[in-house]
Amino acid sequence: MPDAVRFTLAPSSEPALEEALSELFVSWSIRAGALSVWVSEEEADEAAARLEAAGLEILGRDVEAERDWVAEAAALQRPVAVGGLVLDPHDPASADPGGRRRLLLPAERAFGTGSHESTRLALRLLVSSVPAGGSVLDVGCGAGTLALAARAAGARRAVGFDLDLEAPLASRVNARRNGIDGCAFWGGLLESLSPGARFDVVVANMLHEEVGPLLPGLAALVRPGGLLVTAGQLVAREDEFLRLLEGAGLRPRRLASEGEWLGTLSVRP
Repeated sequence: MPDAVRFTLAPSSEPALEEALSELFVSWSIRAGALSVWVSEEEADEAAARLEAAGLEILGRDVEAERDWVAEAAALQRPVAVGGLVLDPHDPASADPGGRRRLLLPAERAFGTGSHESTRLALRLLVSSVPAGGSVLDVGCGAGTLALAARAAGARRAVGFDLDLEAPLASRVNARRNGIDGCAFWGGLLESLSPGARFDVVVANMLHEEVGPLLPGLAALVRPGGLLVTAGQLVAREDEFLRLLEGAGLRPRRLASEGEWLGTLSVRP
């Protein structure tokens, strides 16, 4: 990957940067009492000339190797064990899965790998409740983590959709790399589902503000006696969220938490 050049300036120079470096692709931040400005090597000389023309003193100029932040983040992530599954972001395997089935879910396209607290909550509640041969809908599927886990845990069919059109592509890639069939993924809204669609389990790992308005529609997609699994809400707002679930005609049966995050499992009567 290409290198970048970092200029060091006095923090008092920041107000003049936007005008001085307009039309150049740059970024900057102030840390430890210094203003750092990053620019590509190709535009470094032009940036230096513009800074000097604006009367801004350059205190230092260094070349920094470009960093692959996704790869670095993935290197820090650890496998997640849930039920009979191990979700591993590393290839080759970073740990012996033992008797569990390993799912390879590398960090790609800014989607998660199952390591976030809210995803672990959703996985715990989902994997323990998927009926053998049942159907699962993953709302906001991302990389397909929850749908693929449901299929591996015994669901006959697992489908998912997401507003981000990159999500179904990432989900399909993950399904292929793990040899999992019986899944379908697409980009779209809740309304993209047919009016008569019903599922044994619907799962949504979404923030309170995102999933709250969708709860009546999600409840309608759960067959009578089926389950809605949610995660991504805050423990501090537990009572408020439970009222929303009940208002959508659902009966909360199980709660779980990790840190500040809440997970719920509810039944549709």
